[in-house]
Amino acid sequence: MSRSAPAPGSRGLAVVGATTAPRRPGTRAPLPTADPAPAAALETALETAPLPPGASLRHDAQGCLVDVREQVARLVDPTGGLDPRRMLGRPVGELLADAAPGPDGLLVGRLRRVAAAPLPVRAVVWPERGGGAVLVLVLVPDATPAVPAAPVAPSAPSAADVERVAGLGHWEVDLGSGTASLSPVLAELLGVDRAAVRRPEDLLEAVHVEDRGGLARRWAALLADGTPLDDEVRLGDGSGRILHVNAGRRAVDGGAGTVLGTAADVTARRQAEERLRASTQRFTDLLAVAPVGIALFDDDERMIKANQALCRLLGQGPEALRGRRADELLDLGAEAAAGNGPVTPLLARPAGSAGSVSWSCSPRALRRRERGAGGADVPPVWCELHVSVSVHDDGGATHLVVFTDVTDARRVEASLRHQAMHDELTGLPNRRALTTTVSRLLAGPTARRTGVLFCDLDNFKRVNDSLGHDAGDELLVELAQRLRERLPAGCAASRSAGDEFVVVCADVDLHGGLDALSATVAGILRTAIPVHGQLVRISATVGAAVGATIGIGAGAGETPRSGARPPTSDPQADPQRSDPSRPEIDPTDDPVAQVLRQERATELAGLEPAPTHPGTGDLMRFADAALFEAKSGGNGRFALADEAIMRGADEALRMETQLREAMVNDELVLHFQPVVGPDGRVQTAEALVRWQHPEHGLLFPDKFLPVAEAADLLGDLDRWVLRAAVREAATWPSAGPGGVPPSVAVNLAGLLPGDPDFLPEVRAAVADAGLPWDRLVLELVETCLADLPPQTLREMNELIAAGVRFAVDDFGTGYSSLSRLTGLPAQIVKLDRGFVRGVATGESDRAVARAVVDLTAAIGQVCVAEGVEDADQFAVLRDLGVHAYQGWLFARAMPAEAFTEVLRRGPLIPEDRAAG
Repeated sequence: MSRSAPAPGSRGLAVVGATTAPRRPGTRAPLPTADPAPAAALETALETAPLPPGASLRHDAQGCLVDVREQVARLVDPTGGLDPRRMLGRPVGELLADAAPGPDGLLVGRLRRVAAAPLPVRAVVWPERGGGAVLVLVLVPDATPAVPAAPVAPSAPSAADVERVAGLGHWEVDLGSGTASLSPVLAELLGVDRAAVRRPEDLLEAVHVEDRGGLARRWAALLADGTPLDDEVRLGDGSGRILHVNAGRRAVDGGAGTVLGTAADVTARRQAEERLRASTQRFTDLLAVAPVGIALFDDDERMIKANQALCRLLGQGPEALRGRRADELLDLGAEAAAGNGPVTPLLARPAGSAGSVSWSCSPRALRRRERGAGGADVPPVWCELHVSVSVHDDGGATHLVVFTDVTDARRVEASLRHQAMHDELTGLPNRRALTTTVSRLLAGPTARRTGVLFCDLDNFKRVNDSLGHDAGDELLVELAQRLRERLPAGCAASRSAGDEFVVVCADVDLHGGLDALSATVAGILRTAIPVHGQLVRISATVGAAVGATIGIGAGAGETPRSGARPPTSDPQADPQRSDPSRPEIDPTDDPVAQVLRQERATELAGLEPAPTHPGTGDLMRFADAALFEAKSGGNGRFALADEAIMRGADEALRMETQLREAMVNDELVLHFQPVVGPDGRVQTAEALVRWQHPEHGLLFPDKFLPVAEAADLLGDLDRWVLRAAVREAATWPSAGPGGVPPSVAVNLAGLLPGDPDFLPEVRAAVADAGLPWDRLVLELVETCLADLPPQTLREMNELIAAGVRFAVDDFGTGYSSLSRLTGLPAQIVKLDRGFVRGVATGESDRAVARAVVDLTAAIGQVCVAEGVEDADQFAVLRDLGVHAYQGWLFARAMPAEAFTEVLRRGPLIPEDRAAG
């Protein structure tokens, strides 16, 4: 290669460290390469050309640009508007056109420019290991453009300056004399004295001892057959630095020739590559062991790579998944069925996002595989997605997606959501779902025609008491199924509580009106069902109300009850109607199912739930009041809420409010009725609650207990009675000379064994009053003491061990056999007044009483007769062996002060009166 220097005034580009960029498909081949420039020619070219320092470019083995300095960009675009990073990855030929080896061994071509004619250039080429090359550009004479580049140094840099900037040195060996020379920069890189290097072996001494053998073999091959030397070696100074060595043999006329070589410090590059390799390996290892699915998608959202966890999750191999578009993974059917709203693309960016960004999205349904065993559909897998998008310098993007399987969690969530809105036994919607549905219907266009029907099963208690609770449950399940199957379209049933069903209808006019629909529902529930081997005949009493009843949709001048908002023709005035996420209910379809689906969609959309319509409580309350009215007329009837019923319901609501206040304001009082022994001495007194009403005077329990029961106040009432009764009993004197103070009996209907606060309440009441435990009797009806779970029995036994006694109240009304007495955890049995009434005149009543007395005596229980009103009854019962008596024959219930005076007077019935 001959020496040739560019004309004075031309400029070149200095080389600097390279960066890497992704290769683009379809790139051109590398530029044609001239022989490596001889040192003399290179030095001449560089020393005679004033260069803007820091200008260079580098391409890889495929001819793609991997490094372009800013000075090159300023030559291409003198305005300075070109970012050199935009050229990375593009074919070098797009920048340097018509490149070919020149006569002086340099590369000759034209540099393309923005809005300007191409610029003729020559390039000194340093080939790199792996096929790439570094190009130092030298402009041809008189072709230098006016570039507003960085200020040019006042004096031209030397070749050593250029090599030092590039981290590159050169060396040459004269094969004829065997002498070696090297540039000052290479001497600095090797850490040797330049003058001390005379032979190639001197250069070899600077190489790490472990790398010398390989380098020597490649040197020998170069000398033997001209094979170019391309190697990387470590320096022997312990620094760990790495040099990339290139060398080629050049023939010289009339001589043995020379070897020209370069050595570049690639330590930083190799360290960066090692860090990248280690990082890549860590990422690969993470993909392999991560318990969650991980996948990479390209700019077109096609899968590049998937780990084994994702393959297992989707039931497909990596080859089947590679190349699949992200949206092809979606199970569109499952997404639509879930009611999550419009199906969006799997990797849809958040609104307003751009560039590199990360986000998470709610669970999406993914297809496991096309078909299961036997061609059956395979349930989808639900995954939460965490997406991270990285945008490359060339504008392309890579999506890293983490798939977290939430199928089981979603199933549990759905189950909990279903449980929150459905009855566990029958599977019907519960009262909460019913209330939500009624509220939505009252806010819709069919509000006036929205009907609610309360259905109470007749004599259901008898089924429970005679056949057991399992039989009762079986009957409820069968009736629930009948309602599902036979209710007209647009109606739905729910189970409100116990033996009560509630039917809601979106538009009663579609079914002949409220009375016709009530008759239909009553007919569905009037049937005979085999339960536990017996045919059980059942019927229901129905009470119904319709939206128009409470003023919903009322005309001008009408006032809705309880503040229910009047109708409006302006949809904006009603937030439930105007919200597009809550469409109107189809009156011909299941209203509860529609509402629950819409409520779920509202939740997923992050919207606030619709407020409860103010007329909801009124409509349900009036239907319940109509039910009460229907039951007063007998079983199997139905009644519709009218003005009289609604006035009664309003009065009941007012009484409920007053009753709550009465328990706080001490308007309740206790009366006590004595329970006496055969000798007339008072053994126990039953505490009976009365209400000293500020308007109506003294009210007996029959006036307010139904209100308390309907308002779920029985528990609160029991707590008040229990505390007041034990507090009063603690003050009682002895029942006559030499006697002991009587016990107090408290009848419980709302605070029952098994309730979480039963035991703590009893303990606290007795402790606060200071009453001895053996002076407390707790009375419960027979059904509350039957079939108790072990934990409840343990609590009762704890009280029994302390001295408390339990009594079976009204025994004989529970439709059970006498044998059941042996299984009841009670020490006292109170014979119902229904048997006592005819004991002196009816043989059958006397036989029942005798059987109860004999059985209680046999098992160690005490028998108390209730409702003893005359001496004949008393005489017969005493002869039968009854232990104690309660009734008007001895005393009516009386205030606390009067009862204390009775105790002071002694026995209530002398022996002679009993005998007479």
